[in-house]
Amino acid sequence: MNNNKWPRNYPVSGKSILEIAKEFLDKIEELQVENFVKAGKIMGDKMIEGGLVKLVATGGHTYVPVLDMSHRAGAFVTVNPTLDVSSSPINGGTRSIRVERVHGYFRALMSYFRVKKDDVVIIFNNIGINAGTIDAALECKERGAIVIGVGSSIWQEDIPMDHYTRHKSKKNLMDIVDLFIDDYNPIGDTVIKIEGFDRTICPISTITDAYIVRRMEEETVKYMLSKGVEPKIWVSANCVGGDEANEKYEEEYWYKVKML
Repeated sequence: MNNNKWPRNYPVSGKSILEIAKEFLDKIEELQVENFVKAGKIMGDKMIEGGLVKLVATGGHTYVPVLDMSHRAGAFVTVNPTLDVSSSPINGGTRSIRVERVHGYFRALMSYFRVKKDDVVIIFNNIGINAGTIDAALECKERGAIVIGVGSSIWQEDIPMDHYTRHKSKKNLMDIVDLFIDDYNPIGDTVIKIEGFDRTICPISTITDAYIVRRMEEETVKYMLSKGVEPKIWVSANCVGGDEANEKYEEEYWYKVKML
């Protein structure tokens, strides 16, 4: 273990993934609680007025939190995932890496998904520096959207400005968006070192981003209820009466949510 402060002291040996996961979640809650509340208000106000919150992933496993918020039991009906299969790992992990580095591609996608003034958009990218992420954020801001970014300040601060994976503008996601929620993902994403093995293991961002997703949803529901508005939430289709409970939402949002 080096002498840097959390989370730059990771990866480490001598700790279990359970211990590390608890530490990260505790730290995120401590340091980001105010941002969770702010996100809840931003998302809640959009849903109260009858709008949808757009969800953007820009390559690799950043698609996981978007999928986790979309058509999920106990989660919001009123979200609109702007998923792009071409840049997702479904078509190949190495392909996804290449596509997320293409300048202009995600600007075109934000145009395709009709991002407009006063939309609320959440952009997920653990690293927050590549072409896809920065293009998506810049395009959304130029179109007048309110943008929440979820990613790691560590990558954005520590990756050299001349690194080839950076957007040509050298901008960071956290410097563009209206609200940034930090998952504190350490460089390399991995958090465990095993003695005698030269590769570090156990990427933490899937765990941290899943927690961030649930906290944003939780605060949004609380905010909407405080305003006297009942949120629209999916029921598990595998429960007794689940299909019947969801039928009205499927009918209402079939032509509003492109990926429903």
